[in-house]
Amino acid sequence: MKIGFSKTGLTINSKKFHPLNLAVKGYGLESNLEDLETDPFELLEKLAKAKDAEMTKEQKVNILKDIL
Repeated sequence: MKIGFSKTGLTINSKKFHPLNLAVKGYGLESNLEDLETDPFELLEKLAKAKDAEMTKEQKVNILKDIL
């Protein structure tokens, strides 16, 4: 996975990241709402917290819910 930054926000694999349009293994969520203003540094900070080995799976899922 390649994470990058642009003037418009966070990019993942060179595609703009939209927190309401997410797909994993063929299952996904889509939204026709306007793009939300996202702070890429805030997203990375939250993802970094989820990497902590001492956190439970429930805590990690809660972090991902918070991002979405």
